[in-house]
Amino acid sequence: MKKFSLYALALILLAAAGLQGYSLFIVPEVKKEGELEELISIDLPGWTVEDLPLGQTEEVVNAVEGQLRFDDVISRIYQRGNTQVGVYIAYWKPGKMPVRLVGVHTPDTCWVQNGWSCTERESNVEKQVAGKSLKPAEYGIYETDHHLQHVLFWHIVGSRIHTYEQMGMHSLTAAWEDIGRYGLNQRQEQFFIRISSNRPFEEIWHDAGFSQLMKDVASLGLFETEEPANEIEKIAYLR
Repeated sequence: MKKFSLYALALILLAAAGLQGYSLFIVPEVKKEGELEELISIDLPGWTVEDLPLGQTEEVVNAVEGQLRFDDVISRIYQRGNTQVGVYIAYWKPGKMPVRLVGVHTPDTCWVQNGWSCTERESNVEKQVAGKSLKPAEYGIYETDHHLQHVLFWHIVGSRIHTYEQMGMHSLTAAWEDIGRYGLNQRQEQFFIRISSNRPFEEIWHDAGFSQLMKDVASLGLFETEEPANEIEKIAYLR
C-alpha cells in the first residue's frame, strides 16, 4: 500500500509538472486595445489636463523606466479650480513582469518609503461607474508636508484583481504566493491603476468630467464580471 501511494503521488506530481510546462507555451490573450494616451480622455468638460514626467530629471526618468520596464504608461494631472485629480496607469505585456514586482509599487510601499504617511487604509472598496460595479479597489489617505491625497488603486493580472492588506514591507514569501495562485506560468498582461485627488472622492465622483474619466479607466478591465468569487485573488503582504 505504501509503495502504491508513492507511485500515485509521483504520477500526480508528474502530471502537474506536465500541465505547468504546457501552460508555458500558451500565448495569453491581450485585451488592451490601443495606446493608453488614446484610451484615456484628455478632454474632460470643465477640466484642464497636463501630462507629467515620471521624474524631475532625465536620469530619474530613465531609472524609473529601467526599473518598472512597463510597455505603456500615462501620468497626468487633471484640474478644475482648486480640485486636482492625478491619473497614473502602467501596463505590462504578458510575461514582462512578475506579479510581485508590479505589486511593490503600491502607494503603501513606494509613497511611504519616500516620506509619505498613510493615515487611513481600506481594502475591497466598492465603487460604481455608469451604474456598473467596479472590481474591488484599494483606498488610502496619504499625507506629506501638509499635502493630502485620497487614493484609489487597482492591480489587474489578466482578468483578475489583486488586493493588498499591506502594512510596511512586503512578505519574503511573496514570490511563492504568486506561484501558488498563478502557477509557474505568470505570462499575463497587467495593469497598475492609481487615481488620486486632493478632495474626497465622494465630492467629485458624480462630476461629469470625472465620470467620463472613470468610464475610460474602467474600460481597461475594472468593470466587475460574473466570475466566481474564487477568481478574485487576494494577496496579503504583511509586515
